[in-house]
Amino acid sequence: MSQNAHTLQLFFDSPIKLKTAQLVYQYLVAGNTEQAQRWAGELGVADLDDLWDGEWFNQQVAAKPTHLLLCFDTGTHDDLPLRALETLFAHGLRAAVLEVFYDQVGETERMHFDQGQWVGRQAFFSAHPDWRAVVESADGGDDAQDDPYACSRDPAKPMSVAKMRKDEADRRKQGEEAAKAFIDLAQTFGKNGQSPVQGLIAVLLLRAGFKGLLHAVVFTVVTVLLFKGIWLWLGLGLVLAIALPLFYMVREHKELRGDGDDDDDAAGGSDDGDPAGPATVQPAVG
Repeated sequence: MSQNAHTLQLFFDSPIKLKTAQLVYQYLVAGNTEQAQRWAGELGVADLDDLWDGEWFNQQVAAKPTHLLLCFDTGTHDDLPLRALETLFAHGLRAAVLEVFYDQVGETERMHFDQGQWVGRQAFFSAHPDWRAVVESADGGDDAQDDPYACSRDPAKPMSVAKMRKDEADRRKQGEEAAKAFIDLAQTFGKNGQSPVQGLIAVLLLRAGFKGLLHAVVFTVVTVLLFKGIWLWLGLGLVLAIALPLFYMVREHKELRGDGDDDDDAAGGSDDGDPAGPATVQPAVG
C-alpha cells in the first residue's frame, strides 16, 4: 500500500519547551495518553488531537541537541500536519522543516516554516543561517542537479499556517460538495429512468446556453451605453439572445459527440453512388 512518509524537524524557543514537547510525543508514541496529556498541559495544549492525528502510523521521536525530530507515515490522501504545526507555533515552536516522501510517485517535497508562517528556503536560512548544517546535513550546491535539497516547495509570499489550513479545508469542502452534487444528480436521473450521462450532457448544454445569453446581454448593455440608436442595439441584442445560446449549445453538443459522426458521414457518402461500383475500362483489342 502506498503511503506518505513525513519527517518533521521542530525548533523551539527554549530548551524547556523542547524538552516538554519531547515528553509529549514520546508518551504519545508509547501509547501512554495519560502522561502525554499531562505534559501537553505543561506545554499549554488542552487537546491532544491538536498535536497528534490518530491516523498517523510508524511513529518515531528522536531528541536532538537543537531540535525535536518527529517521523510518521500517513495515507496518500491525508492532509499535511498543519493542525499540529499551528498549535505548536502558538505554544513555543519557533521554526520547523517538513519533508514528505510521496511513495506513490516517488517524489520528495520540503517545506520551511518560521514564526508561524510558511516561507521560502532561502528566507528560512537567511533568518537561521546556523541551522543549515543541521537541517541539510548533506553537502549541496546551488545547482538543482547537485543539490539534494532543491525539492523545496516555496510560496510566492509568506503565508500563515492558519491560512494554509483554511485554504486546505475550503478545497476539501468544495471537492466533497462537487462529488455529492454529482451523486445527487445521478440519483435523480436514475429515479426518473434517465441515464446519468445524458443528464450530465443536458446540464452542460444548459450551461452553454446560459453562457451565450450572458454574452448577448453584455453586448447589448455595452452597445446601448456607448453608441446611439438604442432601438437598433436592443433589436440586435434580442436577436443575439436567441442566436448565441443556440450557437453555444450546438458547438457544445458537437464537442461532446466528438468527430466520429463526421467520419461516419464521410464514409457513408461512398455508399450513395452507383451500386454497381465504378466502371471498369477494358483495354482496346487491336
